[in-house]
Amino acid sequence: MKMRKILLSLSVVVFFLGMSFYLHSADVIQKTTPDKIHLLPAKIDFAKSQAIMNLRTAEGVKRLLGKQVDLDGFYYEGSIPMVLDDIRRVQVDMVMPPDSYVPIIGRLKGVKNGDRISMKKVKLDRPTKSDPAYLHGEGTAVRLAPDTIYTMVQPSTYQFSILERFPYQIIPGVVALPKYYAVLIAGGANEANNHVRYWNDLKTMYTILRNAGYPAANIYVIYANGVGRDASMPVNFAASPANITNVFNQLAGKMRSGDTLYIMTNDHGGPSSLNLWYSTISAAAFAAEVNKVVNYDKMIVQMKQCYSGSFVPPLTGPRRTVMSSSSATELSWAHSSLNFGEFTYWYFAALTGNKPDGSGAVNADVNKDAKISILEAYNYARSHDTRPETPHFEDNGVAPAHIGPMPAGGDGTRSASIFLH
Repeated sequence: MKMRKILLSLSVVVFFLGMSFYLHSADVIQKTTPDKIHLLPAKIDFAKSQAIMNLRTAEGVKRLLGKQVDLDGFYYEGSIPMVLDDIRRVQVDMVMPPDSYVPIIGRLKGVKNGDRISMKKVKLDRPTKSDPAYLHGEGTAVRLAPDTIYTMVQPSTYQFSILERFPYQIIPGVVALPKYYAVLIAGGANEANNHVRYWNDLKTMYTILRNAGYPAANIYVIYANGVGRDASMPVNFAASPANITNVFNQLAGKMRSGDTLYIMTNDHGGPSSLNLWYSTISAAAFAAEVNKVVNYDKMIVQMKQCYSGSFVPPLTGPRRTVMSSSSATELSWAHSSLNFGEFTYWYFAALTGNKPDGSGAVNADVNKDAKISILEAYNYARSHDTRPETPHFEDNGVAPAHIGPMPAGGDGTRSASIFLH
């Protein structure tokens, strides 16, 4: 009996010593992500999600900087090549926690977005001034060497690609009059969270507006750090509160009572806030800037960011159509390709008659008048949106906004006769 107690005590000591070594090992980054990732989960509670790369805390950085580690996670080559704890993070328009990803200095060959990989004995380092500019603001990164060993654990089950060009077919209609203005905004938050889809969404809307007759000089593009990803769309300003103030001051001084203003906001959002570039703007502050424009015939506000429904009430006003991709308490989502937002993908398809990835034609012309109204585009996008988000619509100038098919509750009738072109 005495011997049994001694053996039991020794077993407990060995167990806790083993667990202590396991939890404090400075050479291995442990993997906790489940094997199966569902593309359309009913709900993702990222707040409770365990990160596989708990490096970005002060303790983690102090222990592991400059050492070789084993890294296991999901590859994503967005604005920054990185390894993620959960590929679903980049499908949601929400800023990623700093302990959920590790940037990569260098490129991996033979892997694509969503592939689950295992990297052996890679060096965790602090980025320097000689490293690529996209690492600005990152405290840690994996520095690849020519002999870096990595293996494919599980190929991606999704279709991922970065789309730069695709065909358009604008539905024939009336050529837009010259006094048409637009403001297109995607802040990006920072390098790691400035997903390619925000650029794709903005330049798609830019092309649609140009084809609809909006002069290039009348379209104000406010994007990230002020530098575009390619030459397909000019960028006028970096995304900052000061530049938003500047643009709406200009519009307030030049727009007249017969003019139209189209506003699109994209990117990440928080409850009652919109992410810009290393800054944010609240719903109230944004509405105050928009409300400086008092001379217009029509104003169309189309918002894609998370919690965008919180922007609808302060933007509600006479002769305005205001729509959001989600409610004031919901996340907004990416399309399954990650190349566009989910709501914007179907909204663009309705306006142009073609899916924006070139995968087929659509017909949102419900009343068969050979042109697409803002109401028809919204209804088509809402009915095809498969993500857990609830689009909202308001156009009679009286709160609240409504959900579901429009017209409803007094909203929608006015926008049936509003067109981009």
